[in-house]
Amino acid sequence: MLQNYFKIAWRNLIRNKTYSLLTLLGLASGMTCVLLLGLYVRDELSYDRYHKNAAHIYRVNLDIRWADNEYKLGIASAPMGPALQHEYPEIRNVLRIKTGNENLFRVGEKALYVKHLIYADSTLFSFFDYTFIAGSPKTALMHPNSVVLTRKLAMNLFGKTDGLLGKTVLFKEDQPFTVAGIIGDIPGNHHLKFDAILPYTNPKASGIRLEKWDSFNSAVYVLLNQESDRAGLESKMPAFYKKYIAKTIGDDSRAKVKFNVTFQPLTEMHLRSTHLMGEENGSTMAYVYTFSAIGLFILLIAIFNYINLATARSAGRAKEIGVRKAIGSLKIHLVAQFLTESFLLAFLASFVSLTLLYTLLPFFNLIADKSLSLDFWNWQTAGFLAIFTVLVGLVSGLYPAFILSRFKPVSVLKGSFTGSGKGALLRKSLVVLQFAISMVMIVGTIVVYRQLQYMRTTQLGFNQEQVISLALKSPSVQESATVLKTRLLQNGLITNASLTNGSVGGEINDKSTYSFYVGGKEQPISTEHFAVDADFLKVLKIRLKEGRNFSPELSSDSTGAVLVNEAMLKRLGWKNRTTGLIEVNEKKVAIAGVINDFHLRSLHNQIEPLLLVMSRKKGDHLLIRVAPKNIPAALAYVQKTFEEVNPNQPFEYTFLDQTFAEQYRSDERKGGLFLAFSGIAIFIACLGLFGLATFTAEQRRKEIGVRKVLGASVASVVALLSQDFLKLVLIAIALATPVGWYVMRQWLMDFAYKIDIDWWVFALAGSLALLIALLTVIFQSVKTALMNPVQSLRAE
Repeated sequence: MLQNYFKIAWRNLIRNKTYSLLTLLGLASGMTCVLLLGLYVRDELSYDRYHKNAAHIYRVNLDIRWADNEYKLGIASAPMGPALQHEYPEIRNVLRIKTGNENLFRVGEKALYVKHLIYADSTLFSFFDYTFIAGSPKTALMHPNSVVLTRKLAMNLFGKTDGLLGKTVLFKEDQPFTVAGIIGDIPGNHHLKFDAILPYTNPKASGIRLEKWDSFNSAVYVLLNQESDRAGLESKMPAFYKKYIAKTIGDDSRAKVKFNVTFQPLTEMHLRSTHLMGEENGSTMAYVYTFSAIGLFILLIAIFNYINLATARSAGRAKEIGVRKAIGSLKIHLVAQFLTESFLLAFLASFVSLTLLYTLLPFFNLIADKSLSLDFWNWQTAGFLAIFTVLVGLVSGLYPAFILSRFKPVSVLKGSFTGSGKGALLRKSLVVLQFAISMVMIVGTIVVYRQLQYMRTTQLGFNQEQVISLALKSPSVQESATVLKTRLLQNGLITNASLTNGSVGGEINDKSTYSFYVGGKEQPISTEHFAVDADFLKVLKIRLKEGRNFSPELSSDSTGAVLVNEAMLKRLGWKNRTTGLIEVNEKKVAIAGVINDFHLRSLHNQIEPLLLVMSRKKGDHLLIRVAPKNIPAALAYVQKTFEEVNPNQPFEYTFLDQTFAEQYRSDERKGGLFLAFSGIAIFIACLGLFGLATFTAEQRRKEIGVRKVLGASVASVVALLSQDFLKLVLIAIALATPVGWYVMRQWLMDFAYKIDIDWWVFALAGSLALLIALLTVIFQSVKTALMNPVQSLRAE
């Protein structure tokens, strides 16, 4: 019996090639999208879950409110870790990690900048699971001058991974470290990204002050006992704060300080940390929900298409069903037959889908910046794909099977069969739902594109074009920075240069609390700050709103002059810079000048109060403005001069505009994914509309024949057939507009600076939906309108 079902199902598919191709294409496209997005979502949800102790690892987060300052931090101070372990027996172990800036590593003549490195306690390897190629996790970080390298960095420095234990690596040119371990490259779904690990307890290398309670610069992790209660531990933190921290940060009875210590599960850090300072641009659950919804909607659209196309063939198969029932077929036999056809199509679609998945996965990884893969030969994967295919076949075929098997043989064979009104309502409802989803995705595509354009084109408050940024990481390069700047300015291709001890467009600079005074009353403000020279404003073309710039002629500027931005004045509530004084180096001085607000980082971040101090010391960044007339020649001159001043030092540079563009790369990747899958959803929805058009044309063929005999024109017939579909699309637009507005408004909440969602966005999206629908049905409508009425009426 089952063999007969498959034989008949195969014959039906071959006999109706157009129907089979449309259905197969729709299901395969939907299944491919679901699998791709499923891999993406699974990867996002898998972060750090592979560690043996993942369920018991927590990071210490701080929520600090002091006067009008508020900080949400995923970092704490160095002494907090040991103190927590000493105070609370439920904490089995602690780990402290500080993320390091890009620094120079040298082995013999080989020198390179390592962008990602961390300083970690020796307990690192009892918290997180890394694969050791050489060395032991028990001893790798026990010595303060030991270093652990990843396979990639070891290959770059030594050209091999074996026989490296005991080898010497120079850090910052003057600090020798001994290789104590080689580990495999870090998995992509680990929240830590690094190429080298240095000991946390080496203050010369890390700059960490192990005893300083008010210096928040390290991530502190705790490993709880299995039976420990996180909520119970958090309830003890107010007492811990009063005992260890309150006095050290100046919290007395008059200071209204709110200091909350919470413990964030390791497995939530990747997707639930964008509220924390410095982690605003991370991934979020919103993207997981969005891509999960897109995948589900695309699959539903594909299933709706199958239902529409199957019911569109109902009139053509009515006589077949009538004959089958007349000769004794039971309803269950007919249901089994139609479900067999559905399962056959689903398995064929699954085969096509896996072929598409194998072909598209490299491109998807490129767009998504992932390294996703699917092991087709793994039994768990094979089992999941089989179950997934069966479910798709069952859900797709169940409704058509029961509807088609209910036809009454007497009515069908008499020629008095008509489609059910409920069936027509369902088909129209499915098309409305398909196009409503498509409309939301069109709106989303337009809004995402406009927001990305807005971020790329918005003025940042300074001119980042034609500015080269050199990171000066090694001590010798920093010592020669002034000489390098002087030599560069001798060439007319270099218009200006500035040395800074801070970053523009990169990592967050130091934050400290400064005291401002008005009428003797102190107002503490925590602010980001860094040191610059007198040419900083000229290089970046930042405007001075009031006061003066730093002056190299005034020796007092290097010890007591500051510039603040407009946001600082707004935070202080001052009308101008002369309203009060600021305490710098234990003396109260007037603010030298106020600069216009400018963005230190991407538009994800609000412009915060900023304080600039003047420094005559060596800098760690050199900003170089080059003439726009010949940028390649200017870059070549910069490289040549750098190598002359700093022989045997690696030359690495970035253009400042590229640095800012890189901060939007994640948004652009997600926008590209959204655009691609929106296009696929619209394409599949059009297949469903085409199926309904085919069904309607088939049902109204005799009516159209009569109209043509009575003199109806082709244009009037096309209009008659098209207007019903356009009404459905208009209903879809009306339903999708408020949904699209709400969804994209929520998406834009992640940006501190964002576009407005204008009315024309919905008008454009609706027009596109109508145009797509019209182009989809016009072909079938014209084909039906041109049909010879004699053929339509022959059966009468």
